[in-house]
Amino acid sequence: MYRATSDIEDMPWVPSIHMPRRASGITLEITETRAERLQEISGKDCEAKGIEFGWADARINHSAPRAREDVMRFRFRQLWESINGDGSWDANPFVWVVAFNTVTP
Repeated sequence: MYRATSDIEDMPWVPSIHMPRRASGITLEITETRAERLQEISGKDCEAKGIEFGWADARINHSAPRAREDVMRFRFRQLWESINGDGSWDANPFVWVVAFNTVTP
């Protein structure tokens, strides 16, 4: 039994780390880890984080990959600072990059 699927109020809580794999909704296989400086993020990594190149960016020449990457990095910077505060981008900390694949059970 799990708290999320039970109506029992006084049931002891068990952390999800103890959930059997067969009960998990998704399984991830880590394929790569590395440390890099925040400002080294690529446009491709920004897309992997959910940053989109939107219709408002259509004025940019799509044949200029550097311009597109700059827009993606600028949008990621805005997101980063909205979460971590003004000036957090300029601090340029080391961050962990973790790549993974979903595994079908």
